[in-house]
Amino acid sequence: MRIIIALIISLILAVAIFFIAQSNLKSPKSAPIQAKSELLKFGIEFINALAQKDGGRIYRMFNSTFQKEIPLSQLQSAIDRWYEGKSFRGVKFGRVNIFGLSGHITSWVLLKGSKVPKFIYQYWIKTKQGWRLMWLTGILNHRDFVYGVSDTLAQQEIVGLMVEKAVSNLGFEDIFSGVDFTYNIAILHRPGQSDVKINLPHNRVLWLTEEELHSKYNQLKINTYLEFGMVRVMDNIALGALDIIPIPQARPRPEIKRRRSISMFFQKENGRWQFAGYGSKW
Repeated sequence: MRIIIALIISLILAVAIFFIAQSNLKSPKSAPIQAKSELLKFGIEFINALAQKDGGRIYRMFNSTFQKEIPLSQLQSAIDRWYEGKSFRGVKFGRVNIFGLSGHITSWVLLKGSKVPKFIYQYWIKTKQGWRLMWLTGILNHRDFVYGVSDTLAQQEIVGLMVEKAVSNLGFEDIFSGVDFTYNIAILHRPGQSDVKINLPHNRVLWLTEEELHSKYNQLKINTYLEFGMVRVMDNIALGALDIIPIPQARPRPEIKRRRSISMFFQKENGRWQFAGYGSKW
């Protein structure tokens, strides 16, 4: 049975690489085909282990922080629940994308006795050990698999670096194209979060609570605000999310109609955290 599964997976790999090559020709801005093919091999290795319900192999694909903070038994239980007593039948791969230090693979797994395939989103990060799993949407849940958030000092440092990088003239060009920051720049202040002082020549940076934002936005001429989300520290990589949130009822009306987000990566080298690039935008 394992030999048959291995042959199926090998065939899937060849077909998937072919389609990635075709899509890459149509998308000149996408990552090089070699990088995508390398990532896809890890993604198929994961599917191969999932097909055999081998939680141990999948566990070893995760970054070391996940392995330190989440027990193997917890991951195996999540895989068993996901299977619902059924067995693997087949898989279809979707997109393979690389944004900075993050890799993303979409796939649909069909189980025996089911007509509707199950969606799995593989989220990989490029650590000093190479590609390592960070998250599996469809199998893990955010309630039981909280990890990489216990180093509060590192988190505070990363948030400070995120603010400095984003709220700057260069950051405005990289991140906020289409957003007018003629007036004040508001950042949502959360309890326990340290305010980072930023001096800009033409803008005033305000750290405001949620209550202050919604009661003073017209008075302060704010129609858009920033929120720096949870920072996850894994191995030598830190990942943070920045949200750009419009206030629909504000005047003048915000230039963007919905919340926009961008992930920011930081890498620790010689004991210091440094900005390592942007990740995916949504």
